[in-house]
Amino acid sequence: MIDEMAQTYQEEQEIQKRTPTPISASFLYLTVLVLMLLSSVLTSQLDVDGNSFYLYMLLIQLATIGLPTLVFILWGKVDIKYSLRLGKTSVSEILLSVGMAFFGYGVIIALNLLWVLFLSQFGTPQPSTIPPIETGKNFLISLGVISLAPAVLEEFMFRGFIQRGYERGGKVISILLTGVMFAFLHISIVSIPAIILMGILLCFIAYRSNTVWTSMAYHLTNNAIAISLVYLSNIIMKFLPEDMEGVSTSLTDIPYDELVIAMVTWGVIGFFALLLFGACLTGFIIVTRQKKAEVKASMIKPRMKIRWADILPVVFAVVIIIVLLVFEVIQMVNPAPIL
Repeated sequence: MIDEMAQTYQEEQEIQKRTPTPISASFLYLTVLVLMLLSSVLTSQLDVDGNSFYLYMLLIQLATIGLPTLVFILWGKVDIKYSLRLGKTSVSEILLSVGMAFFGYGVIIALNLLWVLFLSQFGTPQPSTIPPIETGKNFLISLGVISLAPAVLEEFMFRGFIQRGYERGGKVISILLTGVMFAFLHISIVSIPAIILMGILLCFIAYRSNTVWTSMAYHLTNNAIAISLVYLSNIIMKFLPEDMEGVSTSLTDIPYDELVIAMVTWGVIGFFALLLFGACLTGFIIVTRQKKAEVKASMIKPRMKIRWADILPVVFAVVIIIVLLVFEVIQMVNPAPIL
């Protein structure tokens, strides 16, 4: 009995040695935020367009997200496979993750519509902009740079390194904290409610399946749908009358009757999408039941308390983000005049 306890203790010590710490996860988050802000300043000074723009975006993502994550892994001498959650997955897990993303997007649109309608009462919300996708070549490049690259890099960073670090404090803390941090790093008041829900869901998917490949499949599908809708909308616009160009898309400019019809329509779509999403989520929980023992074995025991000092870099980062969001709201309420 004593030998078994000693062996268990030794195994727990080995797990602690190979996993990221909460403080390292927090500092990675702050580092990435600072690099993103610096890159945005650099981008504003450059005149990059065409295919060069996509190449520049890819390099920025590698420099601000991929490289810092790799540096923290090497610097902390943690186990790469464990820290990035490179566990095995199955075809059913991937397909159900894709299904959740597909049907979940309908829920996201309905939720965003309600949120944007609320924000429209105070000003003109400015959604995150995606570069024009007017050709098939632009579409394919966008799938790689705007869809695939963020899905891979952000999942390794968040559902891998950061969530692993906070798992020392338990699964609930790690899932909720990492999910909210993921949403705030997008720095967009327009999409933040939907991204919070999506971030928490991605954390649950990765934790439940004990692999980052499932959350990456969801993330990739979600991004690909967004890119595809932009591409299709640009194609449709080419067939519309010329006098419809430049028509305002602000919700405040839509007649009340038409707005009500749109809200009811998207409400119905969102409801059925939620049902189908729930079916996929239920299926995902069922097919991952056998991984419970594997997940529990990978968690550090006894559970540690995450101290305030461990998340202080995150608090500092969130304060910066909140200030930026406040400026975005001010710009939304009092937009600068167009000269």
